[in-house]
Amino acid sequence: MNLSSTLKYLFFITFLFSLTFTYAQDEDTYVYGDNPTNNQNNQNRGFSWDKVTLGGNIGATFGDVTYFEIAPVAGYYFTPNIIGGIGANYIYYNDKFINFSTNIYGGRVFGQYLVDFAPLVAHVEAEIINVEKFNRERFNIYNFYVGGGLRQSLGGNSYLFLMVLWNLNETQESFYIQQNPIYRFGIAIGL
Repeated sequence: MNLSSTLKYLFFITFLFSLTFTYAQDEDTYVYGDNPTNNQNNQNRGFSWDKVTLGGNIGATFGDVTYFEIAPVAGYYFTPNIIGGIGANYIYYNDKFINFSTNIYGGRVFGQYLVDFAPLVAHVEAEIINVEKFNRERFNIYNFYVGGGLRQSLGGNSYLFLMVLWNLNETQESFYIQQNPIYRFGIAIGL
């Protein structure tokens, strides 16, 4: 897949993803029996810091191969069940066997659906990361993840999560960084 078609694919997926959030913001229509003077009209319909979560995940391995990752994220509750957000990631990798070390960095946009009746979460994510080849040439890898997992509420909008994700755009280059399936454990803290 060349860069142009990859960018078109990433743009298309992001566009579809944004339509979901646009639809989620539609105001409910009146249903027979509803009280037309309910609190919905009095609610703050704009941005609210109470709906923001901060968190992410970290990981590390030390020894002949050193791997350190930090991935902060910021999310926003668009509805009680739908979270959208952005994140960054940084990986330091050092392999003493082949005398190679590098820095990998990138960004992501994600969406989550929190299931009402169970501690489950569905997750979609588009990611771009910049990696370095052995000849010191850098290039971008585009990943699109889908998956889900478990979440444990900590009160308010805070929770722990454990997810299993699948990279739908796995390439030879992305295979060496993270192989399918991808496991993530982290925390989201509501403000």
